[in-house]
Amino acid sequence: MRHDGRPALIVYGLRRLAMATREDPGELIALVSGAGEVPESVWDTYETVLSGGQERPPEEILTCIFSRIALEEERELPPSRYYSARPLALCSDVLFPKRRDEAQPAGFDLWRQFADEFRNAVEMALEPFFEVFYHLYRKYAWAVPCTYGEPGVSLFEQWKAVAALVFASGENWADGPADELTLIGGDIPGIQDFVYTITSKGAAKGLRGRSFFIQLLGDAVVRRILADLGLCLANVVYNAGGNFMVLGPEETQAREVVKKVRQRVNARLVEAIQGGTALVMEVMSVSPTDLFTPKRFESVRNGFVQKVAQAKNRPLQDLALEDSGDNKDSGWETLFGPKGKGSRLACAVCRVEVDEHNSKPLERTGEEVEGTEQPRICCLCESFAGLARDIRHDELWMRIVEEPEMLDTEVEPTDGWEKLLARMTGFRYAFRDSPSAEGDILLAINRLDFLDGEVHGFRLLANVTPLTTSEDIKYLREEAKWEEKDLPRECDIRSFTLLAHAAAVAGAIERIGVLRMDVDNLGQVFSEGVPDLTLPKLSALSGTLDLFFGGYLNELVRAQAKNDLYIIYAGGDDLFIVGAWHHLPDLAEAIRNAFKSFTGEHPALSLSGGITLEGARFPLYRAAERAGEAEGRAKRYTRSDERRKDALCFLGTVVGWEDWPLVREQKDNLLWLIGEDEENEAREEGKREKRLPRALLQVIQNIHHLYLTGLSEARRRVRRENRTRLADEKLRMPNPQMFFGRWTWMQVYALTRLARRYEKRVPAAPARLQQLQKALMQPATVRYNGLAARWVEYLTRADSRQQRRGNE
Repeated sequence: MRHDGRPALIVYGLRRLAMATREDPGELIALVSGAGEVPESVWDTYETVLSGGQERPPEEILTCIFSRIALEEERELPPSRYYSARPLALCSDVLFPKRRDEAQPAGFDLWRQFADEFRNAVEMALEPFFEVFYHLYRKYAWAVPCTYGEPGVSLFEQWKAVAALVFASGENWADGPADELTLIGGDIPGIQDFVYTITSKGAAKGLRGRSFFIQLLGDAVVRRILADLGLCLANVVYNAGGNFMVLGPEETQAREVVKKVRQRVNARLVEAIQGGTALVMEVMSVSPTDLFTPKRFESVRNGFVQKVAQAKNRPLQDLALEDSGDNKDSGWETLFGPKGKGSRLACAVCRVEVDEHNSKPLERTGEEVEGTEQPRICCLCESFAGLARDIRHDELWMRIVEEPEMLDTEVEPTDGWEKLLARMTGFRYAFRDSPSAEGDILLAINRLDFLDGEVHGFRLLANVTPLTTSEDIKYLREEAKWEEKDLPRECDIRSFTLLAHAAAVAGAIERIGVLRMDVDNLGQVFSEGVPDLTLPKLSALSGTLDLFFGGYLNELVRAQAKNDLYIIYAGGDDLFIVGAWHHLPDLAEAIRNAFKSFTGEHPALSLSGGITLEGARFPLYRAAERAGEAEGRAKRYTRSDERRKDALCFLGTVVGWEDWPLVREQKDNLLWLIGEDEENEAREEGKREKRLPRALLQVIQNIHHLYLTGLSEARRRVRRENRTRLADEKLRMPNPQMFFGRWTWMQVYALTRLARRYEKRVPAAPARLQQLQKALMQPATVRYNGLAARWVEYLTRADSRQQRRGNE
């Protein structure tokens, strides 16, 4: 179809943006090659379908899509938030919604900036120009209200929905949307097993590559479907975290393409990674009315999501049923036939059998014992490490080349990720730290001003990566005593050893931290939270979340500690970050607070997370599991008012985010109390004298232990006595937030005695200790004193060891 449809859609987009900004689009329309006259009645037909037949005046200022969420359990909702109509940028001033009186409508400045970039794009003659326009329109129309009056839907989402309908309707698109369309849904189950179930050898270098490969697989599969069905990027409703939805043409055509793509991809995945993950795809026939009428769309979407979920229980069914006669290359043989040739060698990372021809010796580190057999790494795992290195740059571009001839080729044992992806999807991806005009599509990573070079658009990617410094190499050489041949190169990806050492350099215990977080109840929010959910709203919800997890998260991590933290994965609604552990509590709080602002302080949208501390050589899969278990504990957290989740689990203790400032305040107070006395004259003599001894931390932990023990004993006593009492005589269970017992007078005695001992040498100490006593006696904080003391103990562990060595 489509060469006549593309120019018409570009003109449609220009006219609607000009309408919103009250400007004349005539000059820009004249620049569109091949633009023919399409009657306005055609677009009226499409917009009538989008509106579901409802007549609504357009919004003056775009409502934040999250303000449309209204779960029944949320009794009080905050005032709606709105976006200023400004070009998209990865900064809080642009991304975070505002009060209505602070938000600005679309006007001349927006049109002028758009017109300048549009002219520039036309002059550059980039092909395919339609893809350039898609990204340019997203940049400028993302915060402009749609013209047909659906609240929370931007002009970009309106244009995207119309373009998707045009492409899915085939040659007769000018007659209006086709009566029969399809939803194509996909998922990649087993991602965590594929990414995390690897050994620690080379983990830091290859883990990010394995994670990103799954994202690229989802991207490439979607591009294959679009290419085979003659669709465009606008047909992608969402694509994040290995999960995607595409609006396609009539069912017969779509089902044939989907089956072919699914079989090809899964057959090659089984050959290459022996079933560690798979591609699931399903097709459902729908009508345009189903997609843009809220009640009908809710029913259709829920049914479709359930259909995809059921398919995940039989992800390789196509292969098992494929020609299983005498053909030894049948799907049955591919699935259940023996793998490998009986080699005694295995990849040190993924444990798949290898030989001398499809593997190489794994790069040694100074942690390995001399004389032991050098482990080997397979070509695929080595290429994942190379992918992680390729995407580590702040300045980064992604090149995509279509190679359909690769689709009929077989997987080779020496294939890296690039060839494997090309054999599965017919698309080859490459990453460069400088723009290159070579290739079909060139996208700037996290650069929204992409027309600075010959670039077709932009892609968001959370890719903060810590790099080895000259100081790191000096430490490994002089203190860790690594040999020269084992030392890493400068600007290579920092190892877990160096990330753990970064915590020790800051005076903390030498550990890496693992942080996992995700959005609470997002499935319920998508299915029940938006009472008038339609296809454009679903696309808007997913796209807006991607702005946070795919784009803005980079800024939060860089602000915290750019070279001590490593984003392993972020996309969809969750994230996985490792690094020097002492940064992670503050980072988790910053992410949570930013997310609340990003969603307009909506109570239905919250983040829960878990942080664990691990040794640098701790098995990676267990570290991921432990962080997941901590995150699970946070998600099971229930308050006295029955409100659940919205919490962080740190050092084995779950804290509701509303209480986290209290924990941080206690931590800061304790740090001051055991910190160096800068005003003491003894400091001039070179002594490191503390205000109060570190034993204070043990005192606090002992008191907290007494509190927990006493509470547990009291509860057992009440349960025991209640067994013999009548129902109306039963004793109440003691309140865990305020239980008085032996710990109460112990803390009074210990802290008062300490205050008197140090009141002359450290005059401010008594007031600080009194503040600590007050925290111990407050219902809101008594539960967290032990956590605050352990946090400070770990933050100062390296410092205490150095002090002991100095005293010796």
